[in-house]
Amino acid sequence: MTQEREPLLQQNGGVGNAAAGSKGSPAVLPSLARSVLKFLMWAVFLTWAAGIFFYPTAPVQTAFRKWADITSTEGLITGLTGTVFLFFSGPILLIAALAYVYIFAFPGDHVQKKKLRSLSFRLWTFPVLVDGPLGVVSAVEFIGIVLFIVYIVFSMTYYVVDSVSFISKAHLPPTTRSELLLALIGLRFGSVGLFCMIFLFLPVSRGSVLLRLIDIPFEHATRYHVWLGHLTMALFTLHGLCYVISWSLLGRLIEEVSSKNIQNNLE
Repeated sequence: MTQEREPLLQQNGGVGNAAAGSKGSPAVLPSLARSVLKFLMWAVFLTWAAGIFFYPTAPVQTAFRKWADITSTEGLITGLTGTVFLFFSGPILLIAALAYVYIFAFPGDHVQKKKLRSLSFRLWTFPVLVDGPLGVVSAVEFIGIVLFIVYIVFSMTYYVVDSVSFISKAHLPPTTRSELLLALIGLRFGSVGLFCMIFLFLPVSRGSVLLRLIDIPFEHATRYHVWLGHLTMALFTLHGLCYVISWSLLGRLIEEVSSKNIQNNLE
């Protein structure tokens, strides 16, 4: 009986290996497409995030101005508004389109990721801060908070140093210099707040393609959205306070508040 079973087992093994080989050969193309889509999405996102992080630096601002001049002169987009929209919103739209293609072309990856997400699940659930104003903060949330704090500190430090060097070159009285510096700092708080507000436009709904791609729990996404909203409003508040204090020191507060530009914005 054993002699009769051995060739049957060997034959089945040979058939199984042949079937695996026949199935493995055409699977190279889907694997290559999957890798290309992942690489494109990560490359676009990291380039976009690096552009925002290093936007205060002179090389990035020079490159942005050159690119804006090229696109506006060739008629690709309309004006500075179109350039800013394309530069800061275009990459996210491209990532969303690629994520849609990836999820619906490879639905098995999303199901398998949910079954085997041991490390990511631990990072999302591992508590780093328990007693604090933010409640229980997981490891991933703590990393995100640190990254945003580093970005704000880096941007404001660079802006303040650049503003101080700019004002020091001008022949102005010390009082006027301090008031001008305060106004420039208020302007930079508004710029950093606008960049933080860009991340608020990332969709956090339950059916979001981006959340399904990186498999972020909906509860954590809403917490991130609330925290970032409070941070953005705090930056805009500092932006307004710096301008109000500067106008008060210059004796122009009533004039600026009652100006037509502010009234038109309020309307």
